[in-house]
Formats: sequence, structure tokens, C-alpha cells
Amino acid sequence: MKQNKFKTFPIHILAFLRVAIGVAIGLANPLYFVKENLDPNLIGIITSGTAMAYLFSPFIFRNIHKKIGIKATVIIASIGFLAIQVVLQITKHPLIVYLLLILDGVFLGLFWPVLMAAISNISNRDEYKDNDRLKDKLMKTYSLSWNLGGIFCYLLGAGILFLIEEIELMYIFALIFAVIGFLISLFIQEPSIQFDKKIIIPIDERIKALPKREQIQFPLFIPLFMIIIYGFLIGGVGLIYPIKSELLVFPLFSNYLFFFFRMITQTIIISKSMDLSIKTIKRLMPISNLVVVITLLMMGLNQNIVLFGVLFGLFGIFNSLYYTLAFKLLVFRNIAENTSKYSIYFETMIGIGFFFSPIITGIIAMNDVNISFYLLTLISFIGLIFFLVLNKKIKSE
Repeated sequence: MKQNKFKTFPIHILAFLRVAIGVAIGLANPLYFVKENLDPNLIGIITSGTAMAYLFSPFIFRNIHKKIGIKATVIIASIGFLAIQVVLQITKHPLIVYLLLILDGVFLGLFWPVLMAAISNISNRDEYKDNDRLKDKLMKTYSLSWNLGGIFCYLLGAGILFLIEEIELMYIFALIFAVIGFLISLFIQEPSIQFDKKIIIPIDERIKALPKREQIQFPLFIPLFMIIIYGFLIGGVGLIYPIKSELLVFPLFSNYLFFFFRMITQTIIISKSMDLSIKTIKRLMPISNLVVVITLLMMGLNQNIVLFGVLFGLFGIFNSLYYTLAFKLLVFRNIAENTSKYSIYFETMIGIGFFFSPIITGIIAMNDVNISFYLLTLISFIGLIFFLVLNKKIKSE
């Protein structure tokens, strides 16, 4: 019996909107609390709330969609996101925001894994199962849609805050995105519950793609350590640049503009580098890591707003290879063992980086925000040494 054509557009729109929500409040929260003169260590703890909950929520809720269905699960998550944004319009008390961000991480554990399951199920439908071109298009559209969510919201924030320097506006936009997301969730169809373990779609809020096959051997700890570093560096910069920009009296819009530079360069480089062989990426890694070290050091030393724009672009370009190499290695391990468990390891390790980095850098920024940048410089240098010592253990053919 022929299956009816499955409408994928609600999934792509939901991915776009969820990332837009995360970007809107992800920068708005530290910027708001800096203006409220909250101590950097407290800002770091508050902003780590989502990452803390997300370390556990995907495991806790990993089977819920099998009991109540994909559509119902997505609707529940969308209602949760909407409720959080409604409360943020009423109060931004630090303790309440922290609790709301923990809830956000809980609902993310419902949301991203279920979208992952939906895409996997769709790829097993009659029109996709034996058509690699359609599968590839499905993955790339999903990847593009939610990466565009981040790029769009950073650009939107830069434009709006350039015209009206009022950070509360970004909370309003997050609410609008959440309302639209809830409405779109009502249009999701219920795909049949079938799983192809070879379809790997990671659930972190970055780029999604499938690498080319290669024969490869490596110790598991190498990609896990690398992705922790990647998450730590991204999370650290996400907290301490807003603090430094406020101290230097930079315009509010520069935060969203510079993070737009980072994300669009990162998206382009990861997308292109996914087509490279492991051997080629290994050759590029030492140069890339060295540029990241220099870039973070310059962020600590620099006080020029134009140069910061250049540094964020460089950071997006060269820090991306951490992600690409770790992601490709773990996907190869998934395929080799016919499992998807290494994607969960990937998510957990990157979550650990995002969880600890704002807390640690926030505590250090209590004394001097530049020292936090120097800590990130040291972490990236350790990553460089780690790779130089162990890169020969990654064997590819």
C-alpha cells in the first residue's frame, strides 16, 4: 500500500524557530544581567542552567515519544518553550530565570531527540528508503533550516538593537518565535515508528550533516576530549564577551553582530569541511588550533571594536574544525558498530563544555574579565598540544 506523502516543512520550521529562541535569549540573558550589575559568577551560573538540565533530559525522556507519539511530544515541548517565554515577559528575577533555563533544558530533552527520531523515521518511508538523493536533501534541508534560525536571529538582534538599544526587545522576539513554534507544532504529522540506526542526526544546536565513509581507527577519548574543548570555548566566549563589551561601552548591537559573524563563518566552514577526508582535516588541525589560540589571546588584549569583529570571524572559521573532526569520528564509530549511542556521547560531552565554561569563566571574570579570555587561550593551547601528541593514533585509509 502506497504511503501518503509526508509533509516535512513543520519539522524544518520548528528547528529554525527553536534555535532562534535559543539565540535570542542566549545573549539577552547575560547582557540584561550585566546591565543590572549582577556579579559575573552569578551570571555564569544562571546561563549554565539550560546546559545543566540538557546533560540529563535526553536520557530521561529518550523513550517518551514511543509511548505518546512524536506529535504529542513535540507539542508538549513547544508549550513548555512558550510558557517559559511568557514568564520571562513578567519577571527576570535571577533565581526565576535560572529555574526557567533549567526547565528549558528539560524541554529540549523532549524536543531535539524527537525531531531526530522524526527525521530518521521519514528517511525510512517508501519515497526515501532507496533514494539517497532524497535522503541527502532531507538532511541538508534540516541542517540548513535550523542553522538559518541562528544566523537569522543574530542578524535580527544586530539590526533591531542598532535602531533601538533595548535588550528587552529580544525577549519579545523570543516570545513571538515561541508562539509561532507552538502553532506550527500542531501541523506535525505522526510518522511511522521505524528506526534506521545508520541515520545519525546529532541534537546539539549547531550544524547537522553526514560525513563520507572512510576506513578509520581511533581511541574514543580523542573526539570526546576535542568536543568538550569546542563546547567550553564557545560557551566561555558567549558569556565573557558581553561582559567585556559592557565594560568597554560598546554598542549593544555589536554582541549580536559579532556572534552572527562567528556563526555564519562556522556554518560555512563546517558544511564545507564535512566533505573533506579525515586525513586532510588532520593536516589542517594544527594550523587551525594555533589560530584559535592567537585569536582568543587577542580577544583578551584587544579593546578595539572593529578588531573584535575580525576576531569573531576568525574564531568561527578555525574553531569549527574541532567540531568537524570530532563529529565525523563519532559518526564513523556509530556506523561501524551499527548504533547511535556515540551521538549521545557527543551531546553529553559538548554539554559538559557548555555547562562548566560559563560558571568557571564567570568566577574568574569577578576579578578580571580578560583573565577569562586567557583561560580560554590556555584551554585551546592544551587542545593543540593534545592533538599534536595523539593525532597519529587517528588512522584513516
